[in-house]
Amino acid sequence: MTQMYWFVAFIIVSLFHHGILLADGSSIGARHSYSLTTFDPSGNLDQVGRAVRASMLGAPVVALSIPPSSETTVTGPDSESRSTPPEEGIYMCIPLRFLGTNSPLIIDDGTPRIVPISSSICICHTGVGADGRALCDIAVSLALDYRYVYGEEISLEELLGTLAEKVQEMTMKAGARPYGCALLVACLGNGNVGGDNEGREANMYRIDPSGSVELLNASDRLDAENERRSSVAFLGKWNSKKEQDLRSQIGSQQYINEQQVQDALISAVEENGDSTPTQSTPNEGKGDQTFLYASFTRKGGLRISRVTRTTREDDVVPSTSI
Repeated sequence: MTQMYWFVAFIIVSLFHHGILLADGSSIGARHSYSLTTFDPSGNLDQVGRAVRASMLGAPVVALSIPPSSETTVTGPDSESRSTPPEEGIYMCIPLRFLGTNSPLIIDDGTPRIVPISSSICICHTGVGADGRALCDIAVSLALDYRYVYGEEISLEELLGTLAEKVQEMTMKAGARPYGCALLVACLGNGNVGGDNEGREANMYRIDPSGSVELLNASDRLDAENERRSSVAFLGKWNSKKEQDLRSQIGSQQYINEQQVQDALISAVEENGDSTPTQSTPNEGKGDQTFLYASFTRKGGLRISRVTRTTREDDVVPSTSI
């Protein structure tokens, strides 16, 4: 009988140790925090929630979708173009951190941030860089396999559906963990020509670590003058207090040329306060801030460039107003 008492006491102590005897379920979460397939008492998957938070700690990404414009190029008396409206498409900006080092010998961290998938689709990622690189490789393989089998470029619906399934699989696969990154899928539309622009507008989608897909374009495409509006998307680590103001400022601004688009996106990242000096020399004071700027249009395709803004102690470059 004594042995039975000791056995029951051991079972009770073990249950309390693992926290599964509490009626309110507050400490039961510890038993589910590392489980991919078991919901905690509040209905959450802790590992997926942690992966979402990891994706929100990545480099801030801002993207601007510009609809078709009916404006024409403005020329001056000297017959030199002074105002060329930016082309219809998607424009993106990302600060380059270079793994937190300020060595002038490092010009890249080896991870492509923006990857072309087809002539009308490209992908940008933020969060855990290695996870984003792996998902971009999967997307490229899907596009290549689709073209090999069907002889045409992969459709947006096929890419989003298959890629989201790959991401969702990791939320319930034994011995694995969810991807700690978020994807921005930029699409220029189906490319139909004609007077109506429906179906060929540039759209932006987000795939989060849970595998869900969300359209990031503005829900209301028309403004007060019945003109198509620009849409702004944010991924990564952004100041929640500034994000809404930046969204309205960037989305409502009328851009004369692409240089204004570039200045507005870079200034938004700078105003967010998360861009870190990437290079520094004794003559440069505070150092240089390097940004990755990309334009994705029908005429020019995907063009990626690095933009460096120098900030000196005695010569501070002011941010472009947006």
